[in-house]
Amino acid sequence: MVHRRPPGRIAVMPAGSTRDPVSVTFDAAAVRLLDRAYATRGKWVMIWLPDPTIRQRSRWLAEGINVGGPDNPTVHGGTGLDAKTRWARAFVRSLNYQKKHAGRSGALRVEVGRHVPASPQFDPAHPERGGFPPRRRIRVQIASAGRAKEAAVTRLPDRDRWAVGPQGQRRRGPRWADPSLRDWA
Repeated sequence: MVHRRPPGRIAVMPAGSTRDPVSVTFDAAAVRLLDRAYATRGKWVMIWLPDPTIRQRSRWLAEGINVGGPDNPTVHGGTGLDAKTRWARAFVRSLNYQKKHAGRSGALRVEVGRHVPASPQFDPAHPERGGFPPRRRIRVQIASAGRAKEAAVTRLPDRDRWAVGPQGQRRRGPRWADPSLRDWA
């Protein structure tokens, strides 16, 4: 039996499991974005992901995690989404975790856009004074069910699939994670 969480509720990690600690900080935003995506199935919905603040960077560096570092989607020959930075990768992990543990159906597509610098009037010491912080656009889409979903999956190259194979045979796709490469336990 799959436990389905109502929209707007955050899935919680089972006791004794480990999870990327940076991604946990994005759970509420990930749930809101997923709720919007499910409400408009088949259409792209967007969010602006601000760059980490100095305080956030310092916090994670103290724990040995450089959230400003580049994302490496091709470690050990793997392929997949280029999230551009470790910060954006953590957001994508949160999206995938919340979708998986919510028991919702439909394929999740994620696109991470280019970096947009801060507006000239933005002051990181006083963000309340206005302007836009440096940020990156993230778009998500929940595939429509039925033929539209199958057509969308068929158009995807193998490198962008988790499981590929002829006539629905499931085999491991090219995306995978090596736990020994994590900088979190």
